[in-house]
Parts: sequence; C-alpha cells; structure tokens
Amino acid sequence: MRPPSHATSSRLPRRWSRAGDEAGFASFAFPLLLFVTVVAGIALVDVAAYLVAAARAQQAADAAALAAVSVDVGAGGFDAATEAQRVLVAADARLEACRCRTGSEQAEVTVSVVVPGLLVPSFGAGRVQAVGRAVLAEPP
Repeated sequence: MRPPSHATSSRLPRRWSRAGDEAGFASFAFPLLLFVTVVAGIALVDVAAYLVAAARAQQAADAAALAAVSVDVGAGGFDAATEAQRVLVAADARLEACRCRTGSEQAEVTVSVVVPGLLVPSFGAGRVQAVGRAVLAEPP
C-alpha cells in the first residue's frame, strides 16, 4: 500500500452550503428594492400633487366664472374679464381664456395652475387646466 501523497491529502472534498451560494444576494437586492420603493413613493406624491392642483384649478375657474357673472348684478363698473382676473390673482392661477362679456349673463373661464413635483412636471404636465362656467339666473 502506498502512503498518501501530500498533493492528494490537501484536496479534501469541499461542501457547499446553499446559504453560501446566496450570500451576496442581499447586497444586490436591498439597494434595488430601496430604489424602487423611493421612486414609487415619489411617483405617488407627484400624482397626489397633480390631483390637488387639478382641484385648485377647478375651484379657481368656478370662482372666476362666478365673479365674472356677478359683474352684471353689481354697480361697480368693472369689466367681467378684469373681475375674473382679480379673483385668479388671489388664487395664484393664470387666466388662459375668458368668454365673458359684461351684460351677457353667462361666463366661461379657462384657468391653469402650476403642478408641483419631480416626476409629473418632467412628463409635460407642468400646468393643469380647468374650465368654469356660470350663468346668471333669475331669483325665484
């Protein structure tokens, strides 16, 4: 019988555990999961900001249309478009179009509001528009 040589004795079978094969997975998966979570959170906040801006634009458009129609009732001598613009300055909105004439007893106002955020404005939705309509009705 031959004595074992030095070369064969150093090559003992090595056992690989399943956990040893996946030891580096967490260092890759955790930053990826963190990145996806942060981007999803930013997108969620941006969509909420867009919806709030849309509600603000609609509220400002309705208020401006009511102000333009109310010029017909009052004796202030203001122009309907000027009165609508005055309301929109207070609401931090921009007048895009005003189909309102003094004495017409109806008004249609198009308004835009800036959308804050990181992702939504970069996709071309930097402003949101809304249309407000008002008609002067006879009292009952």
